Amino acid sequence: MTEVDAAELLATALRHLDDDDTRRPIAEIPTLDASTTRPFRPFPALAIAMASHVLTAWELRGFRVERGDHGDRMRWFTAVGTEALRPFRACTLFVPDLGTQRVIEMCGHAFCPNIAPAGPGSRCWDHLRDPSPEDPMLWLRLAAEATSPAQRAHTDPEGLALAATRLGLPLDEVCRATRLLEWTVQDLADEPAPPPSDVEDSDNPDDWPLVLTPDRDLFASDTRRTYVFENLRYSPVVLPPETLLAREGAPYTFFHVRPGGPLVVAGEDGRRFTLEWWQVQDHLPQHRLARQADEHRRRMYESPPSYDDF
Repeated sequence: MTEVDAAELLATALRHLDDDDTRRPIAEIPTLDASTTRPFRPFPALAIAMASHVLTAWELRGFRVERGDHGDRMRWFTAVGTEALRPFRACTLFVPDLGTQRVIEMCGHAFCPNIAPAGPGSRCWDHLRDPSPEDPMLWLRLAAEATSPAQRAHTDPEGLALAATRLGLPLDEVCRATRLLEWTVQDLADEPAPPPSDVEDSDNPDDWPLVLTPDRDLFASDTRRTYVFENLRYSPVVLPPETLLAREGAPYTFFHVRPGGPLVVAGEDGRRFTLEWWQVQDHLPQHRLARQADEHRRRMYESPPSYDDF
């Protein structure tokens, strides 16, 4: 297949930027995909996006077009640098809101539609077993580094561990790369143990709602934030300090905003209000306003009786 000189293509595209019709193709390039109906025919802006990426991001001179049939929204191109086992692949994607071509690094496995998790030539979760120029675990290690909080990745270590395990990669290598413990990875990979026939989801306390009961009547003056439902959403509101939010001894459901953060309680009259975590602790009676009411959790979880039960 024909290798394209990126510098020559870029120079040609720049000369045609002032043409009357900037959507007119400026070249015909054979593709690596035998199923395409005709050669790839880029217009100036598309050619500039591809050629400049090859020259600047990959620091290479030549590349090949992998796929780019007529009418395709994405065009794929590839190149081999100094390491034959780490080819670069990318695609161009038109962004309508900006009116520009965006270049996205893709998994280095030929014709793979997935994004590269860790830069040019890296492999996606489906191709962690591909040969690598260094060690057999290179693609796993790079993908795992991309899932670390410092990298602000769009993927999670548990998903990567599950994918790697299903590909048959050694458990110790998967745990070392993802920093997950062995029992966590094995639990992710194992099929759930079937419960006995007489056990239902409603028997699992983890599925029951979180419930608390106030030690006394709670008012708007006892909380930092209150919310009311309006315009199809809950919005902050300032209520008179004497507004009753929850009654002493009555059960109310709640949820945690975030670990270590406040609790949002579903109070009276459809209002929501917040309590701090240290206001619902039995070992801090001097600050406690409510206590968690485990005895109410299952009863509130169960569906109300229907007329069919009578």
